[in-house]
Amino acid sequence: MPLKPSMSIREIEEYLKDDLKVSLEHDVLPVLEGPGGYFGVARAVLCYVDFLGALYRGYKGGKACSDRKQIATSKKATAFISEILGHVDHLYQTNGKLLYEMYRHGTVHLYAPKELKRKRRILSWMPYKEGREAWLIVDNRARLIRHLKPLQRDGKSDWLPVSITCLYHDLRAAIDEFARRLSTDQQLFDNWQSAAAALCEPECTELGWSTDDPC
Repeated sequence: MPLKPSMSIREIEEYLKDDLKVSLEHDVLPVLEGPGGYFGVARAVLCYVDFLGALYRGYKGGKACSDRKQIATSKKATAFISEILGHVDHLYQTNGKLLYEMYRHGTVHLYAPKELKRKRRILSWMPYKEGREAWLIVDNRARLIRHLKPLQRDGKSDWLPVSITCLYHDLRAAIDEFARRLSTDQQLFDNWQSAAAALCEPECTELGWSTDDPC
């Protein structure tokens, strides 16, 4: 079922569970189960979060081309991370914005996650494929790490461990939680309808095209 400008609660639930979750599985699971994929899984998951954030917070702008940039925003995405993914794991509430700034803006635009700096302290990325807690060899010694819990590296820097396995499974759980809340929250339902209507409108472009066969 494709996204439509107006959908019933039942259609929304079917779309989230039978379309979006299946799409997420096809996009991410083969990468997650193969070698590597540390940047690719995070990139894909956070792009889904951009879309879900738009539907979660809704759209109050107009139909002008310039207004449409506000359909999906970082603020809406991080709200979804904090409030919906945060229901799955509370550390999304405290460190979800760090995750988004480091991985979404880095992997989409600059291939790799960004290192972040506040004052003189640096936060570096540490993606891994184990569970929420795991013992890993870090700097030649075993360290217990926790998904989304900063880990001290030295006197001037830290790591942000991110389990791409947890990212995938947590987003699946968050989609279910979003569907559950939509069924009982009129405001969320209204937000969905406003964003879906805007997303279904064609995007403005200055580019032209021809249907003539050049051959």
